[in-house]
Amino acid sequence: MLIMKPRIPIYYITLLLISILSVPLFSQERTIISPYITLQYFKISDEHRYIQTTLTYSSNRMEIPLCGMEISFHSGPAGEDLLGTALTNDNGIAAFDLPENMLLSKDADGLWLFSSEFAGNDTIEAASSELSVRDVKLEMVLSQVDTIRTISLKAYTSGNSKEIPVAEEVVMVYVPRMFSLLPVGEANLDENGTASLEFPSDLPGDSLGNLTIISKFEEHPEFGNVEVKEVINWGVPPSNAAPVAHRALWTKTAPRWMIITLSILLTGVWGHYLFAVISLIGIKRESKKEKQ
Repeated sequence: MLIMKPRIPIYYITLLLISILSVPLFSQERTIISPYITLQYFKISDEHRYIQTTLTYSSNRMEIPLCGMEISFHSGPAGEDLLGTALTNDNGIAAFDLPENMLLSKDADGLWLFSSEFAGNDTIEAASSELSVRDVKLEMVLSQVDTIRTISLKAYTSGNSKEIPVAEEVVMVYVPRMFSLLPVGEANLDENGTASLEFPSDLPGDSLGNLTIISKFEEHPEFGNVEVKEVINWGVPPSNAAPVAHRALWTKTAPRWMIITLSILLTGVWGHYLFAVISLIGIKRESKKEKQ
Protein backbone atom coordinates (compact mmCIF):
# COMPACT_ATOMS: atom_id res chain seq x y z
CA MET A 1 0.00 0.00 0.00
CA LEU A 2 1.44 3.39 -1.01
CA ILE A 3 1.41 6.05 1.72
CA MET A 4 1.28 9.67 0.46
CA LYS A 5 3.25 12.25 2.51
CA PRO A 6 1.38 15.49 3.14
CA ARG A 7 2.65 18.35 1.06
CA ILE A 8 2.81 21.94 2.33
CA PRO A 9 1.77 24.37 -0.34
CA ILE A 10 4.56 26.65 -1.57
CA TYR A 11 2.61 29.81 -0.88
CA TYR A 12 2.37 28.85 2.83
CA ILE A 13 6.15 28.62 3.01
CA THR A 14 6.53 31.90 1.17
CA LEU A 15 4.07 33.63 3.51
CA LEU A 16 5.94 32.29 6.55
CA LEU A 17 9.30 33.53 5.25
CA ILE A 18 7.88 37.00 4.48
CA SER A 19 6.42 37.30 7.98
CA ILE A 20 9.69 36.25 9.60
CA LEU A 21 11.78 38.64 7.53
CA SER A 22 9.39 41.56 7.98
CA VAL A 23 9.49 41.48 11.80
CA PRO A 24 12.98 43.07 12.09
CA LEU A 25 12.01 45.69 9.53
CA PHE A 26 8.88 46.71 11.42
CA SER A 27 10.75 46.72 14.75
CA GLN A 28 13.48 48.89 13.22
CA GLU A 29 10.90 51.37 11.98
CA ARG A 30 9.40 51.56 15.45
CA THR A 31 12.75 52.41 17.04
CA ILE A 32 13.38 55.46 14.86
CA ILE A 33 13.33 58.54 17.13
CA SER A 34 12.23 61.98 15.99
CA PRO A 35 14.06 64.38 18.31
CA TYR A 36 13.22 67.92 19.41
CA ILE A 37 16.02 70.45 19.23
CA THR A 38 16.10 74.01 20.58
CA LEU A 39 18.76 76.72 20.45
CA GLN A 40 19.19 79.52 23.01
CA TYR A 41 21.52 82.48 23.46
CA PHE A 42 22.90 83.56 26.85
CA LYS A 43 24.91 86.63 27.83
CA ILE A 44 26.13 87.03 31.41
CA SER A 45 27.23 90.22 33.11
CA ASP A 46 30.94 89.42 32.80
CA GLU A 47 30.57 89.38 29.00
CA HIS A 48 30.42 85.61 29.03
CA ARG A 49 28.38 84.63 25.97
CA TYR A 50 27.37 81.19 24.83
CA ILE A 51 24.79 79.37 22.75
CA GLN A 52 23.07 76.28 24.10
CA THR A 53 21.21 73.45 22.40
CA THR A 54 18.84 70.99 24.06
CA LEU A 55 18.19 67.66 22.33
CA THR A 56 15.27 65.55 23.59
CA TYR A 57 12.52 63.23 22.41
CA SER A 58 9.05 62.41 23.65
CA SER A 59 8.03 59.00 24.97
CA ASN A 60 4.82 58.25 26.87
CA ARG A 61 4.20 61.98 27.26
CA MET A 62 7.60 62.40 28.92
CA GLU A 63 10.49 64.49 27.61
CA ILE A 64 13.62 62.34 27.65
CA PRO A 65 17.09 63.86 27.05
CA LEU A 66 19.45 62.44 24.45
CA CYS A 67 22.93 62.38 25.98
CA GLY A 68 26.30 61.84 24.32
CA MET A 69 25.14 63.21 20.95
CA GLU A 70 27.44 65.44 18.90
CA ILE A 71 26.04 68.87 18.10
CA SER A 72 27.68 71.20 15.59
CA PHE A 73 27.28 74.95 15.98
CA HIS A 74 27.29 77.32 13.01
CA SER A 75 27.00 81.03 12.31
CA GLY A 76 26.24 83.14 9.28
CA PRO A 77 23.18 83.56 7.03
CA ALA A 78 23.40 80.02 5.66
CA GLY A 79 25.30 78.47 8.55
CA GLU A 80 28.45 78.36 6.45
CA ASP A 81 30.79 79.15 9.37
CA LEU A 82 31.41 76.20 11.66
CA LEU A 83 32.00 77.49 15.20
CA GLY A 84 32.67 74.12 16.81
CA THR A 85 31.09 70.95 18.19
CA ALA A 86 30.04 69.71 21.62
CA LEU A 87 28.46 66.60 23.14
CA THR A 88 25.16 66.69 24.99
CA ASN A 89 25.32 66.01 28.74
CA ASP A 90 22.99 63.89 30.88
CA ASN A 91 20.28 66.54 30.47
CA GLY A 92 20.60 66.56 26.69
CA ILE A 93 22.30 69.98 26.74
CA ALA A 94 25.32 71.02 24.68
CA ALA A 95 26.84 74.50 24.93
CA PHE A 96 29.44 76.46 22.98
CA ASP A 97 31.21 79.52 24.39
CA LEU A 98 31.47 82.66 22.28
CA PRO A 99 34.69 84.50 23.25
CA GLU A 100 34.41 88.25 23.60
CA ASN A 101 36.94 88.79 20.81
CA MET A 102 35.17 86.47 18.37
CA LEU A 103 34.03 88.33 15.26
CA LEU A 104 30.51 87.31 14.28
CA SER A 105 29.02 88.31 10.97
CA LYS A 106 25.69 90.16 10.96
CA ASP A 107 22.91 90.27 8.41
CA ALA A 108 21.41 93.41 6.86
CA ASP A 109 19.32 94.02 10.00
CA GLY A 110 22.32 93.80 12.32
CA LEU A 111 21.41 90.37 13.71
CA TRP A 112 23.71 87.50 14.54
CA LEU A 113 22.54 84.26 12.94
CA PHE A 114 23.26 80.99 14.74
CA SER A 115 22.28 77.42 14.04
CA SER A 116 22.85 74.04 15.65
CA GLU A 117 22.67 70.70 13.90
CA PHE A 118 22.47 67.06 14.88
CA ALA A 119 23.49 64.79 11.99
CA GLY A 120 21.42 61.82 13.20
CA ASN A 121 22.29 58.13 13.27
CA ASP A 122 20.70 54.74 12.66
CA THR A 123 18.04 55.18 15.35
CA ILE A 124 17.68 58.97 15.65
CA GLU A 125 16.66 61.33 12.87
CA ALA A 126 18.68 64.43 12.03
CA ALA A 127 17.51 67.77 13.43
CA SER A 128 18.54 71.41 13.32
CA SER A 129 17.54 74.70 14.91
CA GLU A 130 18.18 78.35 14.03
CA LEU A 131 18.34 81.54 16.06
CA SER A 132 18.78 85.24 15.30
CA VAL A 133 20.05 87.56 18.04
CA ARG A 134 20.59 91.29 18.38
CA ASP A 135 23.37 92.23 20.75
CA VAL A 136 22.11 94.33 23.65
CA LYS A 137 23.93 95.99 26.53
CA LEU A 138 22.18 95.87 29.91
CA GLU A 139 23.56 98.03 32.72
CA MET A 140 22.53 98.11 36.39
CA VAL A 141 23.42 100.71 39.04
CA LEU A 142 22.58 100.21 42.72
CA SER A 143 22.22 103.29 44.91
CA GLN A 144 20.91 104.14 48.37
CA VAL A 145 19.67 107.48 49.74
CA ASP A 146 18.84 107.31 53.46
CA THR A 147 16.77 104.14 53.69
CA ILE A 148 15.60 104.11 50.07
CA ARG A 149 17.41 101.54 47.94
CA THR A 150 17.07 101.95 44.19
CA ILE A 151 17.96 99.77 41.20
CA SER A 152 18.58 101.84 38.03
CA LEU A 153 18.62 100.01 34.70
CA LYS A 154 19.66 100.99 31.21
CA ALA A 155 19.46 98.93 28.00
CA TYR A 156 20.68 99.88 24.55
CA THR A 157 21.96 98.44 21.29
CA SER A 158 24.66 99.81 18.97
CA GLY A 159 24.22 101.06 15.44
CA ASN A 160 26.47 103.35 13.36
CA SER A 161 28.64 103.85 16.46
CA LYS A 162 25.64 105.22 18.37
CA GLU A 163 23.64 103.98 21.32
CA ILE A 164 20.07 103.06 20.41
CA PRO A 165 17.80 102.90 23.50
CA VAL A 166 15.73 99.77 24.05
CA ALA A 167 12.25 101.13 24.76
CA GLU A 168 9.07 99.55 26.11
CA GLU A 169 10.68 96.31 27.21
CA VAL A 170 10.45 94.52 30.56
CA VAL A 171 13.49 93.67 32.67
CA MET A 172 12.95 91.17 35.51
CA VAL A 173 14.77 91.59 38.83
CA TYR A 174 15.53 88.57 41.02
CA VAL A 175 17.35 87.53 44.17
CA PRO A 176 18.73 83.96 44.27
CA ARG A 177 17.28 81.69 46.93
CA MET A 178 18.27 78.14 47.82
CA PHE A 179 16.60 76.34 44.90
CA SER A 180 15.29 79.10 42.62
CA LEU A 181 15.19 82.81 41.88
CA LEU A 182 12.91 85.00 43.99
CA PRO A 183 11.19 87.69 41.86
CA VAL A 184 11.70 91.13 43.37
CA GLY A 185 9.92 93.13 40.68
CA GLU A 186 9.87 94.09 37.02
CA ALA A 187 11.07 97.31 35.44
CA ASN A 188 9.48 98.78 32.32
CA LEU A 189 12.01 100.62 30.17
CA ASP A 190 10.95 104.06 28.96
CA GLU A 191 11.70 105.68 25.59
CA ASN A 192 15.25 106.39 26.76
CA GLY A 193 15.83 102.74 27.60
CA THR A 194 15.99 103.44 31.35
CA ALA A 195 13.99 102.34 34.36
CA SER A 196 14.25 102.37 38.14
CA LEU A 197 12.90 100.09 40.83
CA GLU A 198 12.80 100.42 44.60
CA PHE A 199 14.38 97.45 46.35
CA PRO A 200 12.68 96.02 49.47
CA SER A 201 14.52 96.35 52.78
CA ASP A 202 13.32 93.16 54.50
CA LEU A 203 14.94 90.41 52.42
CA PRO A 204 17.23 88.05 54.38
CA GLY A 205 20.85 87.87 53.25
CA ASP A 206 23.84 85.79 54.23
CA SER A 207 25.70 86.01 57.53
CA LEU A 208 27.03 89.44 56.51
CA GLY A 209 23.77 90.65 55.00
CA ASN A 210 24.99 90.33 51.40
CA LEU A 211 22.55 89.75 48.55
CA THR A 212 23.06 88.96 44.86
CA ILE A 213 20.77 91.09 42.68
CA ILE A 214 20.10 89.83 39.14
CA SER A 215 18.43 91.83 36.36
CA LYS A 216 17.71 90.05 33.10
CA PHE A 217 15.90 89.75 29.80
CA GLU A 218 14.29 86.32 29.74
CA GLU A 219 13.68 84.41 26.51
CA HIS A 220 13.41 87.67 24.59
CA PRO A 221 12.60 86.97 20.92
CA GLU A 222 15.32 89.40 19.78
CA PHE A 223 17.86 89.58 22.63
CA GLY A 224 17.69 86.05 24.02
CA ASN A 225 18.74 85.68 27.68
CA VAL A 226 20.80 88.62 28.93
CA GLU A 227 21.57 89.31 32.58
CA VAL A 228 23.67 91.43 34.90
CA LYS A 229 24.26 90.74 38.58
CA GLU A 230 25.93 92.40 41.52
CA VAL A 231 26.53 91.55 45.18
CA ILE A 232 25.64 94.25 47.72
CA ASN A 233 25.04 94.50 51.46
CA TRP A 234 21.28 95.11 51.26
CA GLY A 235 20.04 92.02 53.07
CA VAL A 236 19.03 91.39 56.67
CA PRO A 237 21.62 89.22 58.48
CA PRO A 238 20.08 86.12 60.08
CA SER A 239 19.78 86.06 63.86
CA ASN A 240 20.19 82.45 64.98
CA ALA A 241 21.84 83.03 68.35
CA ALA A 242 19.66 81.70 71.17
CA PRO A 243 19.44 83.57 74.51
CA VAL A 244 21.37 82.14 77.44
CA ALA A 245 18.18 81.27 79.34
CA HIS A 246 16.46 79.88 76.30
CA ARG A 247 15.17 76.33 76.68
CA ALA A 248 14.57 74.19 73.58
CA LEU A 249 14.98 70.63 72.33
CA TRP A 250 18.36 71.51 70.77
CA THR A 251 19.82 73.26 73.86
CA LYS A 252 21.56 71.67 76.84
CA THR A 253 18.63 72.52 79.14
CA ALA A 254 15.34 70.91 78.16
CA PRO A 255 12.04 72.85 78.32
CA ARG A 256 10.30 72.87 81.70
CA TRP A 257 7.12 71.32 80.35
CA MET A 258 9.11 68.35 79.09
CA ILE A 259 10.90 67.87 82.42
CA ILE A 260 7.59 68.04 84.37
CA THR A 261 5.81 65.68 81.98
CA LEU A 262 8.63 63.15 82.03
CA SER A 263 8.87 63.31 85.85
CA ILE A 264 5.13 62.61 86.21
CA LEU A 265 5.30 59.67 83.80
CA LEU A 266 8.35 58.14 85.49
CA THR A 267 6.79 58.61 88.94
CA GLY A 268 3.67 56.81 87.78
CA VAL A 269 5.64 53.92 86.26
CA TRP A 270 7.89 53.38 89.29
CA GLY A 271 4.91 53.88 91.60
CA HIS A 272 3.16 50.96 89.88
CA TYR A 273 6.29 48.81 90.26
CA LEU A 274 6.51 49.68 93.98
CA PHE A 275 2.80 48.97 94.49
CA ALA A 276 3.19 45.58 92.78
CA VAL A 277 6.19 44.62 94.99
CA ILE A 278 4.39 45.68 98.20
CA SER A 279 1.30 43.74 97.12
CA LEU A 280 3.35 40.58 96.49
CA ILE A 281 5.00 40.86 99.91
CA GLY A 282 1.60 41.32 101.55
CA ILE A 283 0.16 38.30 99.73
CA LYS A 284 3.11 36.17 100.85
CA ARG A 285 2.65 37.17 104.52
CA GLU A 286 -1.07 36.49 104.40
CA SER A 287 -0.45 33.03 102.97
CA LYS A 288 2.01 32.22 105.80
CA LYS A 289 -0.54 33.31 108.47
CA GLU A 290 -3.19 31.10 106.94
CA LYS A 291 -0.88 28.07 107.05
CA GLN A 292 -0.18 28.61 110.74
